[in-house]
Amino acid sequence: MSLILNLETSTKNCSVSISKNGICITSIEECSEKYLHSEKLHTFIQYAIKISKIDINDLQSICVSKGPGSYTSLRIGISAAKGLCFSLGIPLLSLDSLTIMSQKIDIKDGFLIPMIHAKSDFFYTSLFNRSKNRVAPISIKNINDQYFKFITKNQKVYFFGNVNFQEKKKSLLTDYFHFFSHIYPSAIDMAFLSYVKFCNKKFNKIEKFIPFYL
Repeated sequence: MSLILNLETSTKNCSVSISKNGICITSIEECSEKYLHSEKLHTFIQYAIKISKIDINDLQSICVSKGPGSYTSLRIGISAAKGLCFSLGIPLLSLDSLTIMSQKIDIKDGFLIPMIHAKSDFFYTSLFNRSKNRVAPISIKNINDQYFKFITKNQKVYFFGNVNFQEKKKSLLTDYFHFFSHIYPSAIDMAFLSYVKFCNKKFNKIEKFIPFYL
């Protein structure tokens, strides 16, 4: 049996979940324009443990989103994860925020393009196939970049993320493109991914682990 605490703080969504053998058994999250991670994260962790009816010492690993995303929010989440791992003597796991987001949408064909706002019209993004395997590296792109039209070659593409695409999609508009706004990475979607990493012992070195800011 594996009990893993998952923490996702890369955007304004402060998200915590506890998973058992890859299945989410408890989740708590709040999406706020005020970025309340410093106030809410530890409270959410304590409450998740309480309603899961487990002892904190039952946890076998902590998995944290490493980014890309908000600089301050990532540091808060990673500091909490590292502190818990040190105090409990358990290993640290990590997942990038775009891979976590890719779990949000299931498709039969085409590509997934999760996007996290960086600044102005620039976004952290990557490209995943229908099996949710990454086929392009994480990068920063402008929403109007011809890269998207070129790399997908007239196949269905699903854009989603923490952005209002109604304001941005005009330059991308084709019959193949589909848009889903106001979608954020969530610790709920870390449950199975963190379990796979735990089973394969793909742990991070706690002392050297830092956020991925790109």
